[in-house]
Amino acid sequence: MAKVSVELGLTLKMATGGGFNFFRPSICISDIDIDGDIKDQIDRAVKAIEVSWDDLGEAMGKVITQSEVTENESLLVELGRRMTDMEKQMKSLASGKDKEEKW
Repeated sequence: MAKVSVELGLTLKMATGGGFNFFRPSICISDIDIDGDIKDQIDRAVKAIEVSWDDLGEAMGKVITQSEVTENESLLVELGRRMTDMEKQMKSLASGKDKEEKW
């Protein structure tokens, strides 16, 4: 039984904070069983991503505020904005609005 993994990653330059501030959101769905119901597996994986997205953002905010990064307040604002944008894009992709059905 073959399995595949799919990962979507994007590194974005943050508008605030100056210097080398980047945001690297990465979403991965792994071990998709190609002999099973692929659409169902993807739908369930996307649901799990949606549920965990807020907790992940909160944890990342904590890392930023507890680090010795300068201008961490502006980084938090930008991080929140980027995560909100990515969440909207992810939901749009999951609903099939931005893609053609390939299965």
